Order: sequence, then C-alpha cells, then structure tokens
Amino acid sequence: MAEQNKDNLRKLLRFLDAEIIHKPENRWFVDELRSALPRGAVVESGACSSSVKKIEKYLALDYKLDHAQAALDYSSIKDDYMRQCFEADCREMLRFRFGLRGHCIDFGEFCRFAQIQAERLLNMYYSTKGTLPEIKAYIKKYNKKADWIDNGKTLEDISYSVKLWAFTNEYKLQSLFRTLDNVRKVRNTHSHGSTSSADEQFFQSHYAMLVEAGYPLQPSCLVDWQALKKDKSKNEIYFNTIRYTPEHKRYIDLCWQRCQPFDEVIKALEELILQVTAHTN
Repeated sequence: MAEQNKDNLRKLLRFLDAEIIHKPENRWFVDELRSALPRGAVVESGACSSSVKKIEKYLALDYKLDHAQAALDYSSIKDDYMRQCFEADCREMLRFRFGLRGHCIDFGEFCRFAQIQAERLLNMYYSTKGTLPEIKAYIKKYNKKADWIDNGKTLEDISYSVKLWAFTNEYKLQSLFRTLDNVRKVRNTHSHGSTSSADEQFFQSHYAMLVEAGYPLQPSCLVDWQALKKDKSKNEIYFNTIRYTPEHKRYIDLCWQRCQPFDEVIKALEELILQVTAHTN
C-alpha cells in the first residue's frame, strides 16, 4: 500500500510539473501550495524539513527568484497588470536559463519566453498606431512583403516575424532583428518537436564538409570571412556555391543555437524595451 501511495504521489508531482505550476494563471495555486508546506517546522531527525526541500526542488519553488527583481527593467510600463505579466515571463525565462524548470538548462524554452516578451512589446508599440487597418498600413510601410496581413482580424493575428521586421526596419536595428529572429527560429524548432539528433547529424555532416574543404572556421564553427579573404579562389567558391544555400543557412542557425547565447538574447530584449518605450511615451 505504501509503495502504491508513492507511485500516486509521483504521478501527482509529474502532473503538477507538466500542467499546473508553470502557467501564469495558476500562480495563485503555487502560492497556496507554498503556504501549505510546513516550512521551518521542527521535526525529529529533520525528516519533514528534508521532505519539504525535496518537494520544493522538484516543483522548482524557487522563492528567491520569485521575489527577486526581474533581470529586465519593465518599470517604464505604466499598466500594472501588463508590467506584472512581463516580469512573470522574464522570471520564467530565467528559470530555464538557470535550470530551475525540469532541473536542466533549456535554451529552447528560454527562447520561447523571450519571444513572448518580444512580441508583447511589439504589440504594445503597434497598438498605439490607431485602428487595425491603420496598424496594418503602418506595418506594410516598413515591411513591403506584408500584404497578406490584410486577412488578419486582430493585431495578434499578424505574425511576430512580420512585426519584428517592420519595427527593426523602421528604426534601422538590423543587429536586433538578427538576434530576435534567431530566437524565433529556435522557438519554432522547439515547438514543432524537431529532433535534436537530426539537427546534430546535419550539423556534424556540414561541419565536416567545411573542414575537409579547408575553410577557416571561428570557435563558433562559422566560416571566418576575414581569414577566407586571403584565399581569393576559395573565397569565390564559398560565396558562389555555399554561402547562400538553404543547407548553409540552416548550419548558420544551428551554430548560433549551439552557442546558446543567453546574454545576447537578454541584451536584445533590453534594447527592444528601450526602443519601444522611447517611441511610445
């Protein structure tokens, strides 16, 4: 009977971890659960305290992070509810940065919450541009390939990539676009369940091809353009036959993903916050 109870409790923990505690709308439940745990209780041999710590660790009830100041400064957002949503998503993003969700660092989930924040910021910006038809016209002014957005019934129906390109094109923020578009690619790969083994196999194959062909590579595994310029013949072959192929573009994306540039993504979000705030207030 005791063993059966353990199995049931383990199932409960897995269910809570998968379906309940990570969703912002269930934060009240997490708070109630915390209050029910006998923190600081004095029990012989410390068995209760040990059990509580195990539960907290499993559910990632990271009190310090929950009550710490968010890594990104959203104080410029005046709406209390909106600001709290941003800060909650930022903390959730950091949980995957530091391995507090599922007990492992997860760059894919980190990028998912980064994109949630980025798209909400873009929606804030475009919501100040008038009615929906006016918003669409404004987006198309800076993204000439966005004619298809006329079918969208809400601002949220317009894809993140369309809004990101229009915004960064308007304010000449190409570097910001590259980082946040890479976030989108990682997020899409992650959400579509693409197998990491297939990506790794492709990466190793393409990497081996570059090495065998004698192309100079950076520590990130990208081709070193500066070094390649010294070999005019090889440089021409690279740019004419490799650089712009779908396979090499995929390889470049995987190089970025393999580096897991957490700080680059956080700095990009910081810049997006500053830009949106500067152009909406």
